[in-house]
Amino acid sequence: MPTALFLSLPMHGHVNPSLPLVQELVGRGHEVVYYSDDPFAAQVGQTGARYRPYGARCLSDLGGVAARLDELPWLLTRTAASILATHLTAFREERPDYVITDSLAPWGQWAGEILRVPVVTSVSTFAFNRHVLSAGVAQGVRPKSVRRLLVKFRSMSRAFLLGRQLRRLYGARGPGLLGTVLGRSDLNIVYTSRSFQPCADSFDGRFHFAGPLGTARSESGSFPWDQVRHPTVVYVSLGTLFNAEAAFYRDCFEAFAGQACQVILSTGSEVSTSSLGDVPPNFIVQAHVPQLEILRRASAFVTHGGMNSVSESLYHGVPMVVIPHAGEQAIVGRRVEALGAGVYLAKEHASPERLREAVRVVTQDQSFRDQAAAIRRSFLETAGASGAADAILAYTGRAQA
Repeated sequence: MPTALFLSLPMHGHVNPSLPLVQELVGRGHEVVYYSDDPFAAQVGQTGARYRPYGARCLSDLGGVAARLDELPWLLTRTAASILATHLTAFREERPDYVITDSLAPWGQWAGEILRVPVVTSVSTFAFNRHVLSAGVAQGVRPKSVRRLLVKFRSMSRAFLLGRQLRRLYGARGPGLLGTVLGRSDLNIVYTSRSFQPCADSFDGRFHFAGPLGTARSESGSFPWDQVRHPTVVYVSLGTLFNAEAAFYRDCFEAFAGQACQVILSTGSEVSTSSLGDVPPNFIVQAHVPQLEILRRASAFVTHGGMNSVSESLYHGVPMVVIPHAGEQAIVGRRVEALGAGVYLAKEHASPERLREAVRVVTQDQSFRDQAAAIRRSFLETAGASGAADAILAYTGRAQA
């Protein structure tokens, strides 16, 4: 029985897309040992994989990552150092035949090289190369200030120095500075379609586009469906990392109060409903909602542009207003806009008036829904988890021959 060591980045947008692939591998007789964090233990267990925790100490640097994205190379490298120091012996004792690692989990690249086994990269964002990055810069995706640019350079310098120490300690090359934040290997499973991927022609056979795999997950919790009284449903969510935005939620109140629509607003756990003031009658406000069920009924989705949220919206043919909070999300949002499946709205320009107008446009112009449906068809045409597993078996078989 082949054994796979799956080293995840324990965040919803990275774990959720990977679980159908894990379940497929388990169904084919592979033993998968899946490292993550305790909030994901039950989901991992349901796939048939064996869950293993990294531990809070190893992940301590990632706790405030949403507010420290400019320091990402340093945070990821330091997390890699901590995980390798704590778990490398346990990784070795599992005797894996191959490693699957998240593209933002550089410790997986290190572990695979140290253990001398093939590495497969799980890519829950777009695939990135110099062509995609150049296109992003051309679209205005760049540091917003000199101070932030200096923070990035300092972070890269610290990551480079720590990476050099790790190379000496483990006798391995490691993923390098660029590979730390844009991880790749000789097989990369990308959870989107080639049609949605920017600059798709610049990616060779090492990139397998499996389509979004987490779009049929089960959701728990109740929701007051009896309060949804208008056929036009506008769903608003900023995901799990960037949702501490009380001012934005109040802007949504101002934008849509009294409008001919039902607004479902998910705030996350950082902002209480009571802190927002009076909730307009046409709003349902909850910390957590069943996102997939809502998207099945939604007319438009106001989103931060996280890849997981965008993929789920497109899978259900729902056009979007994308208000990005980070560079990667801006690239996703620009792609949605370029393909005509939504409107891109910069965070600093997201006034109540512009937000209301953007939602009006995507709900009243049928072309946005038509384009979202076209991308949905490209998702359905991919080989999914089965095709991804086929690619992994072919690759690991060649690598071990």
